[in-house]
Amino acid sequence: MSPHGVALLCLVMVNAPLDPGTGGTAASADASGDQSNPCAGATDLRAPDPRCGEALDGRASPAEPSRPLKVARATLWVPRGLLWAVYWPVVETSAFVEAHHLVDWADAILTTDDGEIGVRPVATYNTSFLPTGGLRVFYRPLPGTVSEIAASFQTAGAGALLGDLRLRGPLSWGLSARVQASQRADRLFAGIGPHSKEDLEARGLGVARFAATDVSAELRWSRVVAGRLRLGLHGNVLHRDYRANGVRGGPSIATLFTTPTPACAGGRNTSNACVDPEQVPGFQTGLRLIHAGSALGWDGRDHDRGGSGVSVAVDTTFAYGVAGDPSRHIAVSGEVVAALGNFDRVFILRGRAATVQALGSAPVPFDELVSPAGAAGMRGFADGRFRGPSGAVATAEYRWFLASRLDASLFTDVGTVSQGPTLTDFGAARWFPDVGLGFRFYNSSGPPWKWPPLGGVELAYAPREGIRVLFALAPF
Repeated sequence: MSPHGVALLCLVMVNAPLDPGTGGTAASADASGDQSNPCAGATDLRAPDPRCGEALDGRASPAEPSRPLKVARATLWVPRGLLWAVYWPVVETSAFVEAHHLVDWADAILTTDDGEIGVRPVATYNTSFLPTGGLRVFYRPLPGTVSEIAASFQTAGAGALLGDLRLRGPLSWGLSARVQASQRADRLFAGIGPHSKEDLEARGLGVARFAATDVSAELRWSRVVAGRLRLGLHGNVLHRDYRANGVRGGPSIATLFTTPTPACAGGRNTSNACVDPEQVPGFQTGLRLIHAGSALGWDGRDHDRGGSGVSVAVDTTFAYGVAGDPSRHIAVSGEVVAALGNFDRVFILRGRAATVQALGSAPVPFDELVSPAGAAGMRGFADGRFRGPSGAVATAEYRWFLASRLDASLFTDVGTVSQGPTLTDFGAARWFPDVGLGFRFYNSSGPPWKWPPLGGVELAYAPREGIRVLFALAPF
């Protein structure tokens, strides 16, 4: 036989395997004889096939979802659809910004080539308060470290002027300093104690406004002393004056929390002298205080983006009045944070409680009382909405990755204040909840999992308080 004939015979033998049960005839693709169905026959006689719903690694096909699971998925379709409608424009905007490198271009334009000097736009807005905008200028003499000198200025016209100077040394020093000066005509006061809107209306009161001008200087030191145990020391001097006239956003504090004198009856006079010192202690005299305190904390959290772990911290601060201010008091606060998750998703539980106690005959000034409302606590309530000698707030928050510069979150807060320095009077009707959703923006320096947050936007709802928007932006 010629070589070509031998090659042809071998090719036929390879491509037509013999079936021992049919005397050497080519077998069908499966035991049933149906060559058109690749899934027919016993699965142990053929390789796994994705067309048959089988995984290539040999795992069993996923079971059909149970009826309760189908019902749960159908029930969640509506809220998932609503969240998608809310998040979609933000995600698309973030994708557009990133695809066109807009932040990188702005960063390059507004920063020197060596990265030492730069200028950044900043903006903030909280419902019930004036929106502010301005610039932040920084100088980083030691590139690659946390050392920085930064100054910022924001304004909303004559109603809000905010200046801030910060100095931060190398990480090994653990030192930072800050000087602030501000003037606001839209600050808020709604009494001392856990008063709902119904309580305030029943007493003929409500949410009032006042103006404040203050200057403060602060120095902080922090150092890891053993393992994850950190010690901190801090002190500041504060000078603050209040004003009852020329306020923005609502009635003057002198018209609602007025002294029971004929000259101030009916809220006709909005001078400081008409603010009742029993209801608003410290308003007429202002503050001239020196604060000194220490903090001790154990931090087992991974502070990378989406990190998990547990942290505990306690802080004690003494306040001593000077230049005729009779105030003497001590404030103690504690916080516990537990986070469970990874880079893409994290669930956070946070609890914070604080109390302040007078050390002399002078009452604690109203602005030194515990105030858990606002961006750092009860986000559904405006800053200053609640004040008391003691208070607590708890938060549950779920965050997840949306884009390289963007995280989303769902959260709920619940908090209150008490009439006394011990955590009492906390009946069920005196806890005030809120719920909300939000976004966090991240800087793009270094690895993505170490990007620090640069502000964000949150929408929070609280019963009888409505929807609040909290916005803070330093885009790069």
